[in-house]
Amino acid sequence: MTTGGRWRRAAWILAAAAGAGCRPAAPPEGAIETRLGDLRSGARAIVETRELDFGETSARDALWSGWGPDERNERDSFVWGAGESSRLLFDVVEPRDRKLRLRGWSFPFRDDPPQEVTVWLNGREAGRRLLARSAGTMQLPLAEDLFRVGANLLELRYARHHESGGEDPWAAGWDGLRLDGGEVGEPRRPRWSADGGELVLPARTAVEWTLDLPADVWLAWDDLAASTGAAARLTIRSESDERDVRLAAGAGGVALTREQVPRQLVGVLLRVEGEEGAATLTGGRLLQPPRAEAPARTATRPPPPPAGTRPNLIIYLIDTLRADHLGAYGYPRPTSPEIDRFAAGAVRWIEGRAQAPWTRPAVATILTGLYPVAHGAQRDRERVPETVELVSERLAAAGYETAFFTTNAHVVPKFGFDQGWSTYRYVTQRRGRARRPVDSAAINAQVFEWLARRDDSRPFLLVVHTLDPHDPYWAAEEFRRRLAPDADLELGCCAGQGALERLDAAASLERRRHMVALYDAEIAQNDASFGALLRELERRGLATSTALLLLADHGEEFYEHGRWKHGNTLYEEQLRIPFVLRLPGGAHGGTVLPGPVDQIDVVPTLLELAGVEAPAGLPGRSLLAEAAGAAAPIRPSFAWLERPGTSLAAVAREQWKLIRFRGAWYPPAGKKPFELYSLGSDPAESRDLALERALRRSWLLHQLEATVSRHASATPGETTEIDAELEATLRALGYL
Repeated sequence: MTTGGRWRRAAWILAAAAGAGCRPAAPPEGAIETRLGDLRSGARAIVETRELDFGETSARDALWSGWGPDERNERDSFVWGAGESSRLLFDVVEPRDRKLRLRGWSFPFRDDPPQEVTVWLNGREAGRRLLARSAGTMQLPLAEDLFRVGANLLELRYARHHESGGEDPWAAGWDGLRLDGGEVGEPRRPRWSADGGELVLPARTAVEWTLDLPADVWLAWDDLAASTGAAARLTIRSESDERDVRLAAGAGGVALTREQVPRQLVGVLLRVEGEEGAATLTGGRLLQPPRAEAPARTATRPPPPPAGTRPNLIIYLIDTLRADHLGAYGYPRPTSPEIDRFAAGAVRWIEGRAQAPWTRPAVATILTGLYPVAHGAQRDRERVPETVELVSERLAAAGYETAFFTTNAHVVPKFGFDQGWSTYRYVTQRRGRARRPVDSAAINAQVFEWLARRDDSRPFLLVVHTLDPHDPYWAAEEFRRRLAPDADLELGCCAGQGALERLDAAASLERRRHMVALYDAEIAQNDASFGALLRELERRGLATSTALLLLADHGEEFYEHGRWKHGNTLYEEQLRIPFVLRLPGGAHGGTVLPGPVDQIDVVPTLLELAGVEAPAGLPGRSLLAEAAGAAAPIRPSFAWLERPGTSLAAVAREQWKLIRFRGAWYPPAGKKPFELYSLGSDPAESRDLALERALRRSWLLHQLEATVSRHASATPGETTEIDAELEATLRALGYL
């Protein structure tokens, strides 16, 4: 542990009263108080790891990297150690001498000798052992000074493993781990009282809060009582240092004060050491100085429009469109002259984010304003339930005429997307058993016909959902000639794309240029259709009375993280989308805002434009005040991906991004349960900092878990039967 002399960045003052009659100095009058019991969702309960049963779901989150999927033989569950090393995390509350027992066996390398395993703990070598070819227990003593309080990193380095020949890179099979340290009986866990006012910490347990604190705060407890044999300790961690402070058992009050410290992330770890007993803390609370009056805003939301002047509303949704392939977002190739001109006279957000990396959950979020965990249309056969309202239903009830034109089989009536539309049209062409999508020009023809016959006495909500940039990348010749003149057309679809999955990294990157060029040609084709729609609106005198939002459902990957297309990761190339809003009359045109803005913000924004009150509980916000110059609140952005046996979730806030992996999804050599990136310095998400920045990882994870707890539906998603025609259509798009 570091000493008080090293604690120079933040001057922490601990006051522990000697008797029940004494109290620490009180915070200033009017301090804002938050009970620590109310922050339970952001607290991590820590119980010392005694054993891990590899191959079982309960152990998966501990396996960091270098592991295969969970497996089972005729007797046991197990996991293969893969690659050069396998790493795992386990928890320690009280460092002391312990014995490590690992049950496993060497991968059968024909007649090779036993596998040699070198054990490292927290970056220090702890010893070497040989692992027999038959299952057995490998034992190793671990000295107290190798451990640290909280998460500990154990690494198993292998002398050999498969490296080529198409075989999996297995090195050893592992059945389980045990850490012996004198414990008896079942491990006990921290307990909160029902109202959160009391916390009982049994020996060798802890609770850690990760808090993003402003300057000049107090952490205080009214009382701390410890039974014989137990000692409470407090560790304060910042991202650069930590300080360990011993608390006096039985003190009448304990307070921790940080004075005039810049806002930063802090971990507060409260733990109890000893072989038995417990500590009880009551009245835990966080106190902050009174908030200063916020300066008056220079911009306010416009008043609701009178019923007779409500604007028309258009969502122009381009499927599979990456923001960074548009000129308005800095792309050097001439893919989007029409969109660029439109953006120059509109409000453009630099950081637009999708809540899912594939169509159905993303479009459901755009049209409901709900997170994917709330609307439930997350998996291949799930639909939007009838109990979930689309924005079309809300605006239809307010007198709007509503129309939806799409060519994507993921947003058909079978999946619940026909609710609330006066006109719903799934525009396709039949080829054999499947219905194939049409290009954006064909959708325009249907939209123009609808505009010609619509009810002029009512405002309208129009959603135009095009599919051109989605694979197959087969743009018309005029666009290929301009942006992909020498591209291999075989890579535009089917067998050519399937072959990419079998190429090594070098060959894949060589083909990437062809794929990107064909994709860019599709964007240019869709851009031309968008320009044609803008001119049709002007011709009909609708441009100035219409709010038009251009965005995408998700992006597309071109091997940035070893994959192609979309719907398989939560990296930025699949989540960053354009987000451009032209307000009626061109209000605030040319404004560029940093964001982030999310797909959950679409419904609140449209409802405010229409003068319709947004329902309580929507997680998004209207963007009108921000477009007019008001400061945007700082908030996290979330995304989810659910696949059979696999669950991914991501949270991004203030240039930091965490991805959580759960389930059987793994590439060669395994997948870590968490990845953490600093998007400001590493926008390509190439350097994982999850182990280096544990405090930041914990902070973002708590925000993710709290959001899921607050918004996730209590009922499972509704599934629907997919008939032969729809299945063939979805498979033609690369799904199922």
